[in-house]
Amino acid sequence: MCSARAGGSYLSDALFPGCNRLFRCYNFWAHLSYLGATNRLKTHSLDAGHLHIRDYSSKVVLEPTAGRLHRKEQVLDLPSRRDLCNLGHSLKFVSGECDSILRRDCFKHPFKNWQDERRHKLTASTFAGAIGFWHGRRVQLWLEKIGAREPFSGNLATCWNNMKEEEAVEWYKEITGNSVLFPKFQVYGENCPQDDWLAASPDGIIDSLIYGLPSRGVLEIKCPFFGGDMRQATPWKRIPLYCIPQAQGLMEILDRDWMDFYAWMPRGSSLFRIHRDKEYWGAMRVALSDFWFKHVEPARDIRSKHAFIDPLNELKFLRPDPKHELCSYIVWESKRIVDSSQLLVREIGGKLQI
Repeated sequence: MCSARAGGSYLSDALFPGCNRLFRCYNFWAHLSYLGATNRLKTHSLDAGHLHIRDYSSKVVLEPTAGRLHRKEQVLDLPSRRDLCNLGHSLKFVSGECDSILRRDCFKHPFKNWQDERRHKLTASTFAGAIGFWHGRRVQLWLEKIGAREPFSGNLATCWNNMKEEEAVEWYKEITGNSVLFPKFQVYGENCPQDDWLAASPDGIIDSLIYGLPSRGVLEIKCPFFGGDMRQATPWKRIPLYCIPQAQGLMEILDRDWMDFYAWMPRGSSLFRIHRDKEYWGAMRVALSDFWFKHVEPARDIRSKHAFIDPLNELKFLRPDPKHELCSYIVWESKRIVDSSQLLVREIGGKLQI
């Protein structure tokens, strides 16, 4: 694990006058197309049942056979981390005129294409928004879940994360020696219908033995975008507070005891260990239940019976406040969990940092 990582030169604003804006977009998307084309999928039958095993660049993926996608294998050499750093400022020049390109298959996640399943669930990645961590996101999420607004389908940051997740997992495996399994979309309490509104799409799970005892973990991968300016891409020293609701939600939904939270970037990476906190989940569960049963389900039921031109105002009596009343408490508890998390590895250019 010693590949060089160095910041490179970048293209300045002065080199790109307004008339060359589309040219910049074209160059950037050429880079992304090149990266996206490296996704490789091979499927092999596991048995005659409902599971198949997929060789995803040495990773194991369990998936239902129904609706399985087949793609031709594409093999290209990945650009080096130095090349990724050299993309620099050029990433941030992409404008809305290129948004439609984000929907292309090569920029989607190779196997976690679960938008239909996510549409009618509250998934772990949205927990912070449902509580009120970001201004305006709680109401936006409410509109999405009642069907008044198209769900968030991705942006440049998620596009980058999708394309680099495979490389990040390989680095994680090299650092830890762990094997990573990739489960299907997970619904909380599949045997308890009252809980089936909560779900998660994990990046991976880890099963191991420590002194003969089972150790059950979940893997979360983050590939920060830094607004496209990779000169800022230094490995994290702390986990961002807004990641904790997702982390604790994943551990609860998958019934796992710990999480390896791995943040990868062109210059280096950081690996954190987070432990499951049932008291935190108890508080978060109250906030999520209020959002779902006091705001989403009643509004969804009314919309199924009546047509609305402006649901945001016509259903304002069911519109949630920007923050749940427990939001401040959950933010504070998130800080406590971040403070108690363990920074296991922080490396730059393959060299461990003290």
